[in-house]
Amino acid sequence: MMKKEIFIAKTFAGIEPLLYDELIALGAENCQIMNRSVQFEGPIDLLYRANYYCRTALRILLQVDSFSFSGNKDFYSSIFNFPSEKFLDKEGTLAVSTTMHNSIFNSPLFASVLAKDAICDRFRDKYGVRPSVDKENPDVQFHIHIFNDQATLFLDSSGDSLHKRGYKVSNHPAPINEVVAAAMIKLSGWQGECDFIDFMCGSGTILIEAAMAALNIPAGFYRAHFGFFSWLNFDNKMWQGIVDEARILSDININLYGYDISPRYLGMAKVNVEEAGLQDFITLKKKDMLLTSPVRTPAFIISNPPYGERLEVDDINDFYKQIGDTLKNNYPQCTAFIISSDFDALKNLGLHPSRRFTLFNGQLECKFFKYDLYKGKKQ
Repeated sequence: MMKKEIFIAKTFAGIEPLLYDELIALGAENCQIMNRSVQFEGPIDLLYRANYYCRTALRILLQVDSFSFSGNKDFYSSIFNFPSEKFLDKEGTLAVSTTMHNSIFNSPLFASVLAKDAICDRFRDKYGVRPSVDKENPDVQFHIHIFNDQATLFLDSSGDSLHKRGYKVSNHPAPINEVVAAAMIKLSGWQGECDFIDFMCGSGTILIEAAMAALNIPAGFYRAHFGFFSWLNFDNKMWQGIVDEARILSDININLYGYDISPRYLGMAKVNVEEAGLQDFITLKKKDMLLTSPVRTPAFIISNPPYGERLEVDDINDFYKQIGDTLKNNYPQCTAFIISSDFDALKNLGLHPSRRFTLFNGQLECKFFKYDLYKGKKQ
């Protein structure tokens, strides 16, 4: 029986309950929702699974040590005594990051440098060589969380943020984060039971995340690397077994449609969809949003219109009125979800939301509203 470990899964504010549900489904135990994260427990294979399957996680941390300290010497000694050679090769590379609250240290940087020195000094004493620092692409990324006089040492198992799925070749100037897009799909309740439409699809993120969910393609399917691949104790046989557990569907009986008025953005979507190998499931067309309509009903619409933040719109309020009119006139018997950080513009849709969510796309606070669309007046 494998030893039970403690993990932290990081995410965006507001998405924690969705991440909690994903982890429970993977077999996580003692899950606790925290601020922009979920703590959970399980054997080490759960770390591999969480990285590969969780759509709403940004990164997965493995807790490897916890200690109290009263000064620089205590802190250094505790890090020095941690057997980092279990994870890091003597000729490997490392990086250390720190977050802290109410600490004796003047800055997180000082704590990080002190910890880095302790790890490297241990290697020098044991092997006569010191590992190198690589802040961009380390073999092992150490992370320290300090609160008062208590420190917790983690290893970042993900490497690059998990929102970097591996299918993005080209990016829109105002992209929706992949984790946020996956959260939107989960919150919407869509499970591939009807056609899916994004009538302002940009570089295609929402469509690709929807197709991955419908086809049961794991979130990490397209990624070439995870941070834990570089750990000395990486178990490749265990990893391959977890990858082989995926039950990816070969076909679905619905279609996904993406429209955009911009040939440039549609070209971005096309290369991303092809990189993901989803061109048989996602149909892309250059079309003004005003002229779109479902091929068959009911259909699901999820879209991320410009907020006026990174893409300028001549008259944002009139633009949102056009979106609302299009939904009312062209999409009866359908369900629509719109995300925006422009709360005043959302009022100009002229539609009454039946559900409301708050999400963060990067630093932007957004509202994600559901609209039930009817022909004529709702009875």
